[in-house]
Amino acid sequence: MNDPSLEQSTQSSYESAALTLNAKLPNAAKDNDRGILAAFRRELEQDEKEEEVGYFRPKRWWFTSTAFPLVAGTFGPLANVLSICALLRPWRLHAADGSAISDPGWLNAITALSLALSLIANVVLLANFGHAMRYSIAQPLTIGFWYLASILLIVPLGMTKTTLGLPDIPAYAMSQSYYYAIISACIYTILATLLALNAMGAYIFHAYPASFKPLTLPQRTLMLQTIFYVVYLSAGAGVFARIEGWEYLDSIYWADYTLLTIGIGSDFPPKTHAGHALLIPFAVGGITLLGLVIGSIRGLLLERGRVKVVRRTVTKEREKWIARMDEPDAAWKKEEWEAMRRIQRRAETIPKYYALGSSMFTFLLVWFLGALVFFFTEAAQSWTYFEALYFSYTTLLTIGYGDFFPMSNAGKPFFVVWSLIAVPTVTIMISNVGDMLVGWVRGGLLRVIMPTTDPEPQHVSEDVRRMGSDVEHLGHAVEKAEEERGRGSGLGAQLAREVSRLAREVGSKPAVEFGWEDMERWLELIGARTDTQEQGADAGGPSLRHARSGERRGEWTWLGKEGPLLSGLSEAQWVLQKLCDRLEEVLQEEIGSK
Repeated sequence: MNDPSLEQSTQSSYESAALTLNAKLPNAAKDNDRGILAAFRRELEQDEKEEEVGYFRPKRWWFTSTAFPLVAGTFGPLANVLSICALLRPWRLHAADGSAISDPGWLNAITALSLALSLIANVVLLANFGHAMRYSIAQPLTIGFWYLASILLIVPLGMTKTTLGLPDIPAYAMSQSYYYAIISACIYTILATLLALNAMGAYIFHAYPASFKPLTLPQRTLMLQTIFYVVYLSAGAGVFARIEGWEYLDSIYWADYTLLTIGIGSDFPPKTHAGHALLIPFAVGGITLLGLVIGSIRGLLLERGRVKVVRRTVTKEREKWIARMDEPDAAWKKEEWEAMRRIQRRAETIPKYYALGSSMFTFLLVWFLGALVFFFTEAAQSWTYFEALYFSYTTLLTIGYGDFFPMSNAGKPFFVVWSLIAVPTVTIMISNVGDMLVGWVRGGLLRVIMPTTDPEPQHVSEDVRRMGSDVEHLGHAVEKAEEERGRGSGLGAQLAREVSRLAREVGSKPAVEFGWEDMERWLELIGARTDTQEQGADAGGPSLRHARSGERRGEWTWLGKEGPLLSGLSEAQWVLQKLCDRLEEVLQEEIGSK
């Protein structure tokens, strides 16, 4: 005879489980747009679509579909600031005393029009990223405006030394604004070309949809941080130019090497009390913004590296398992689980080596090429190439002795752009080297010198801790209800005990990895039959330990999209979700059988 109170307790436990799981347990379906593996899952789906129509592998299109628009969005505001610098001062100076030679009005009008078009292009690009404008409209406008802005600068730049109509003075020199105009025109051309390649990939090669995907949080954060940093740099330069009596072009050069912590200091040190006082908050805010930008760039590089490693390795491993999927227990094979473990290890280690190698190569590139440019721009100071290398090296490492610094009108504008690229590159390289050294020390040397058997401390956020505590209490409640019904060794009680145990591991950092024995036990529980199902089975049917649901087992594989590798969840979360789903089914079956 059924006990109504126990049935009511089981019903209450089931309802509590459903509410708790739906509200608090991380859901892979809800988290599809977050995380490295979720990003891989989206790319994998895109891979399959592209392979059907016979195009190149999508890894060749990642740059055009994602990296190129992101570069355009981050460097566009910088190009606008450089255009402002090109407009502020005349392009030619008297060589004798450095006094300005006035530009004709039409030249200023063309330069101002170029700046206006580039600003409009930036606004349209941001609207395109935010899906406020259609890609088919915004993309051609952005490309056209940037190309036109570049042409409006290139034409007068080419005429400056020939038929510009300026006074015919043989002894003249080009100002910083002239070189800022050259750099701006180059950047506009490069950015417009990158977006044109993006459009070609969408419309001509059909490698990806003709739209910008919604930016991920790291990408969106990087764009905003870059815009804030450029605005902060240019605004601060204007304030200090006013306080110290500097020209704005010299002030932005000073603000650049100040916020990058290069601190040359020999050419433009602040001398007023107001300048000394304002330097303190200005430097703190700018260095903080710069650190955030560098952290975002490094995070994007590591994220992309992990996605590429997971994709390539999973593709190779899947080829081995496709032929075996017709075997009865192919999805549960220990070998496939071990393959998943290998992929996880590679996804953690290879991107670090990739990031270190690429950052070191970039460091050498910006060092030697930058020194080559300074060798030519500072020829008036009789720099040798070795001295240019020395200056570039001390600048890259932000040592800033001040014994060498650019003095030419060509060297200062190049220094501003070069340092904004080079110094973050070196910082990222040093961070990558530090990560590798820390990994080696923790993984090998530290264990040899100071071996310990104590487990590594686990750190869990407060929200995750509360969620795990709720699920743990739920498991205890269900287990108690099952024991009161005399089913303490039944499937529901076993599932409840495992749920209580796993709830304590959810959200731990570093994430907990389980052995095959634990996983095998949990998978057997997930696929085991309930007592109600056992009663309808043949007398010689499988036992609780070995009974598995073939239909449920066939829904996923270790290397599949629904397996733990690509689910977007930690192993503890993935197993807990499977156990809770199975517990709900068992409780509902028991309630329905009454």
